[in-house]
Order: sequence, then C-alpha cells, then structure tokens
Amino acid sequence: MPRLNIFVGTRVVDEKQGEEKKVKDTRIREDVFPVRVVAQSGAIEGAESLVEPVDMQIGTSETRLVKISGKAHLVLDFGKEYNGGVRVLTHHAGGGSVKVRIRCGESVAECCAELGERGAGNHHTLRDAFVELPMLSDMTFFETGFRFVRMDFPEGTDMLLKAVTAVYVHRDLKPMGSFKCNDERVNEIFDIAARTLMLNMQRYIWDGIKRDRLVWVGDMHPETMGIISLFGSDESVLESLEYSRAHTPLPEWMNGIENYSMWWVIILADYYRHNGDAEYIKSQRDYIYGVMKQIGSLVSAEGKVTASGLFDWPSHEKPDEIIGTTALVYLAAQKGKELFALLGLDTAVCDEIIGKLEGYADKAAECKQCEAMKVFAGLEKPEDAYAFLSNGNSRGMSTFMSYYILSAVAAAGKPEKAVEIMKEYYGAMLDKGATSFWENFDMDWVEGTSRIDEPVKPDEKDVHGDFGDYCYVGFRHSLCHGWSCGPVPFLIKTVGGIEPLEAGCKTLAINPVSAGFNAYEIKYPTPFGTVDISLENGLFTVAYPAGVKPAVPSHRKDVKLKKK
Repeated sequence: MPRLNIFVGTRVVDEKQGEEKKVKDTRIREDVFPVRVVAQSGAIEGAESLVEPVDMQIGTSETRLVKISGKAHLVLDFGKEYNGGVRVLTHHAGGGSVKVRIRCGESVAECCAELGERGAGNHHTLRDAFVELPMLSDMTFFETGFRFVRMDFPEGTDMLLKAVTAVYVHRDLKPMGSFKCNDERVNEIFDIAARTLMLNMQRYIWDGIKRDRLVWVGDMHPETMGIISLFGSDESVLESLEYSRAHTPLPEWMNGIENYSMWWVIILADYYRHNGDAEYIKSQRDYIYGVMKQIGSLVSAEGKVTASGLFDWPSHEKPDEIIGTTALVYLAAQKGKELFALLGLDTAVCDEIIGKLEGYADKAAECKQCEAMKVFAGLEKPEDAYAFLSNGNSRGMSTFMSYYILSAVAAAGKPEKAVEIMKEYYGAMLDKGATSFWENFDMDWVEGTSRIDEPVKPDEKDVHGDFGDYCYVGFRHSLCHGWSCGPVPFLIKTVGGIEPLEAGCKTLAINPVSAGFNAYEIKYPTPFGTVDISLENGLFTVAYPAGVKPAVPSHRKDVKLKKK
C-alpha cells in the first residue's frame, strides 16, 4: 500500500508509520489594539478603554472592564488593514456564555453589512459569524483580511470584556530594497504598496488576504518584481511557482487559464535573471519545453493568437483584450528563449512564435494596459504609445497593470509624467482612507463617494460597496491585493534604470532618471549586496558591491560610480 501524507493544519501525518511530522509555522502573531471606537449603541460602558493596551491574560480579578448590558453594538477601527483574526478576552458572561455576532471588514460599511448585501459574504474565509464567548475566556476567531470589527450583542446580554484585539499574522520580513525621495506623497505610496505586498507574502504568494487566499500564478508577476525590488529573492516565489507547476500537469493550463502559464514562464525567467539559480531552472526543463510548445499551439501560421484567457479584469471581454494577450505570448516566447538557451534546448519553438508575432501592429482603442504590454514586450515603440497611455492621466489605469503602464510611459522619455499619473491614481485611494492598495480602482469612483474609514453619509455613494465588476462586485472587492504593488518596482527598477544583463546581477544596467524629483535614495538588493543610487543637485551617485559590474551608458556624465 502506498504511503499517504495527510496535511492537518501545520502537521503532516504519515499513515503508514503513524508518525507525526511537524511543519513549523514561523509566522509571527501580534496583538494589535484598536485605535478608536467608530460607533456604538445600547448600554456599553467604558468602550473607549479598549484602545489602551493591557496584558493579554484573563484573570479572576480585573481592574478595567467594558460592561455590556442588553442589546448593543460596537465598531472598532484597528488603524490599518491586517491579516489574521479577532481575539476577545471575556471576564463575565451571564449564564455562562453569550452568543455574539462578530463581523470583520476592510471598510466600515463592509463590517456593518448583512451577508449577501452588495457582495458581503464569507468568501473562501469566515469574516461574519455568531460565536460563543464564555466567561473567563481567551478566544480567537477567523483568519481573514480586515481593519474594522463590529460586535453585536443580543437582548439580555450581561457581560464584561477585557480586550478585543486584531491578531496580526505575518512573516518576519525585513526589506533590503527601498525608495525615499523629497516628495512625501510618493514616499507614502511606496510604503503602502510595499506593505500591501508583504501582507500577501505568506508561505505562498496570495492574491489577497480577505478573499482569494489562492496562488493565482497569472497575478504574480508584479508581486515578483516587487519582491525582487525589496528582497532580491524570497522563498514564497519558488514555493508558488513550484506549487503551480506541481498542480498543473500538461496539457492543462495553470489555474485553467492559458495566459497564466505564459506568466509562469515570464516569472521564472525574470526571477532567474535576478538571482541566477540555474539549478532550479534545470529541474523544470521538461515542463518548460512542454508548456512553450503548448503556447506555440495558440498562434496560427498567420500570427493570430487564439487564447481566450483573462488578461486583466478591466479589459476582460473587450476587443482590446486579445492585443494584451498577443503581447503576453510574444513576451513569454522571448523569456522562454532565454530559458531554452540556459538549458541547451533548440530554441526553434520560441523562434517560431517570435517570428509569427514580431510584426504585430494592432493598437488598443480603449484599454491602456493592453497597449502598455505591447511596449513592455517590445512590440511597440514607447513614443508611439505615449499619447494614448497618457491621455486623461490616470483615467483607464489598473492596479494589476500599473507597473507596465507606468514603465511604458517612462520609457517614452516621460518618467515625470509616469510619477504624476501614479500620484493621482494611488493618491486617490489614499484619500479614500486606504492603508493597503486594492484589487481594482477606477478614477470614476472618486467623486461623491465615502471614505472607507467612515460611515457612508446619505448624500454619498459607498466607494467599497457600490462599485466593482466580475469577481470583485461590492464588498467582495478586495482592498488588499498583492498585484497592486506596482509602485514598488516602478520606483526602484524603472526610476533607478536598473536591469540585470547577466544572471545573478553580475552585470547590471544602471541608467537612472530624475523623474521630476529633486532628491532620492534607492536601494536595490542583489545576491552580492545592495546597489545604492542617490540623486542630489542633478547628479547621480551609484555605490555598488563587489561582484556586480555596473553598466552605465557612456554618455551619462552625470552618473558617478563608487565601489563599496
């Protein structure tokens, strides 16, 4: 009889030998106290004391308690979005225990919504349920993404609470890469984009912490570029790539979508270009060859791509979508060719795709992300796409495709315009109370809408509950989505002009731009240490570690190299 490994929580049980094999969960669990009471009703005494930290141990003698008598409700704000659960310390519960409804939300409106109301629900993870709070108890509930918690107490409640905290579950991540400039708005955007990414860097790279705690490999490229920019490498990238491959035997497509297998090839090549891990690439040899053959089968002799998969939600099912997908096929073929060369494979499969598509000239009429991907893949000159991409500034932006749109605008020689667009788009989310960036955001949602950290006023629309499309309608919309981290690689890699020319960053192109900033400091992690780029008084200084060969264009007299 074959051995069968069963995963139970963080344990692996081997049925044949009856052995228990422990898998250590190294994530940190921290108690975060509320920063304010948003709202309350009924007979609640001392609710404001919940914002003051206490020792998280329940005891028979407590000096500071919140008293609830009868039907009541309480809404707490923890200040930022967190991944984790809700912990409640109950001192007294009349009758032995009280059944309380607890709702978590990424916005005040979501945590106050009923199940089924404008998309509110327990999608993939519980965030709304009735729980028992026994006397003298320390209980933790849920595992989701949230900032706000609402507690509803029934008629006849007689209880005393000591504390309600958010249990913040996260890895001990310490970025080596960074961006800091003279524009505080940009610094705030960078920091929140980085925080959004790190909230989704669990053992695997998640799509979002509230709803889609899944490995969607097609969503991972901006996250991977962000991880490269902040950490250089991280185990979550290879874990996610390996998971996707292991669960997708050919001829299946990853996550059931053709484009996602293309992204797998692109991520693998870009990650290798940065860290130089040739052994891992070699271990994927047969799969790489097989998936590139499958991708080739999607391209007709006339250069028409027949893939019907998702490119990006805002462009989905629109005529422009095939333009973005065609550019993605072309990019995957180029990246596949790099991997084939490393593996000693005949590159004919990739060359055939490239040959069929290199003259592709269709232009997007509506969707900026599709035109930007043509630029990113090398199918269109950035200056030919600039007018379309910059029209209306941030109108037509997409959180998932922000890195590509911003980079394409900058490549047209307009990096300051790209920064302007980024500030307008991501700044609008900040102005609505965002502490992490969203699954999608449309500038049409700005006027006349609420902030997510306040109750919706009668004359306002709900920026969270009243918008969205496809899988992100209303409160189902994720307000912490890893793919929205585009400002991180844009500000570090694109503004820094950084691109590995040799695997493992042994040769590194460095061609920084001021992008409208008076001063900035960039740190880019390599396997040899960080490359530090500073701008001051119109001059750039590049400090690089031993092992890295910087390649700066010969005409750049304003760039000074300094070996560490």
